[in-house]
Amino acid sequence: MVDLYVQYRGTPRAVREAREAVVDYARLCGFSSQATIDIALGVGEALANAVEHGNKDLGFIGITCRFENGELSVEILDEGPGFDVRAVSKKRRDPEAVRGFGISIMRSVMDGVEYEKNGTCVRLSKRLRTLSLVRTSEPREA
Repeated sequence: MVDLYVQYRGTPRAVREAREAVVDYARLCGFSSQATIDIALGVGEALANAVEHGNKDLGFIGITCRFENGELSVEILDEGPGFDVRAVSKKRRDPEAVRGFGISIMRSVMDGVEYEKNGTCVRLSKRLRTLSLVRTSEPREA
């Protein structure tokens, strides 16, 4: 499979376009409709964070998608100052809060979420799952 590399201006409109490009790539890799919904949600959260928090003077967001050994890897890189992932992950949310759940959402729908480069690079991964038929009992002889 060919890797996908795209670059977008750090704008809210780019979030939708970039998310759609990643979902199209995932479909080509064989991911189911349900899996692409999870991918769209996880990638959308990462892109929204990159635009909102890493958008340095309307900089650029780079996206690289790879599919190897049954696993999709999506890397999102922004030009922002970064952040301390450990501090954000440990911070408790106000039960009345309506924002601040992006990292938790990414972790719940993706198989892997890793940050590098002081938080300016997030790598999301999703394994391709195939349906397998499991025999629950031995066939009866007639």
